[in-house]
Amino acid sequence: MDLLKVMQTFPTQEHCIAYLERLRWRNKPYCPHCGSISVGRREEHEIGRIGRYNCHDCHATFKVTCGTIFHGTKIPLQKWFLAICLIGNAKKSLSSHQLARDLDLNQKTAWRIIMCIRAEMAKKGGTLLQGIIEADETYIGGKPRKHGKYKDTEPTKRGRGTKKTPVIGAVQRGGKVVAQVAKRLSGRAILEFIQSAVNLKDSELITDEFKAYKLVGQHMKHAVVKHREGQYVDEDAHTNTIEGFWSLIKRAGYGQHCCR
Repeated sequence: MDLLKVMQTFPTQEHCIAYLERLRWRNKPYCPHCGSISVGRREEHEIGRIGRYNCHDCHATFKVTCGTIFHGTKIPLQKWFLAICLIGNAKKSLSSHQLARDLDLNQKTAWRIIMCIRAEMAKKGGTLLQGIIEADETYIGGKPRKHGKYKDTEPTKRGRGTKKTPVIGAVQRGGKVVAQVAKRLSGRAILEFIQSAVNLKDSELITDEFKAYKLVGQHMKHAVVKHREGQYVDEDAHTNTIEGFWSLIKRAGYGQHCCR
């Protein structure tokens, strides 16, 4: 996403509202409260009335932002669009303090904008992943501090068996990624996750040799990359994409959230 292009494309509030109307209504406005198409635009000479409509059936007034993350906001939509761009471009995440500095906002306002955008991004769509799918699990959490009488204790266990939070994910090559916190990493739990995220019929799953994935292999095409034998790429069979995603997640922890 190009910040300069966002600013050039949406220089005013009117441009932002016109874009949202085309995107949501295809220039055929309807009432979000009753669904009626018998609506009319209100006069725009009043302050704050830009893009406001009247419904002639339920007599409600509304804007295209009704029911969205922009609903009721007093922050200019251009700043919202720039915030989406900044969050999307941030490889190591973005703190509310940084966003507040970038967009000349109060820190609490910037925090709320970030939370709204992240919550919207986290919503699951109706389309399942399909094609070549890579699946893997990782463990998220800070390293315990060792000082005083704990300074000479054994090194913290890494990987499976650690006390960190397990997270499982699947990514479509050239497409979207789905990840969630896993209560457990059993074969049944992993199968349920894959079934909820992947089109089993039209996909091929690529994983490492973790035994829990064997159950998934009974329900769809499954290729295994044997990391323990020093195999990381076998033609198109690899898990580099999902591992790169985990790398970005952990960099965000190191860069912004101090999960060291």
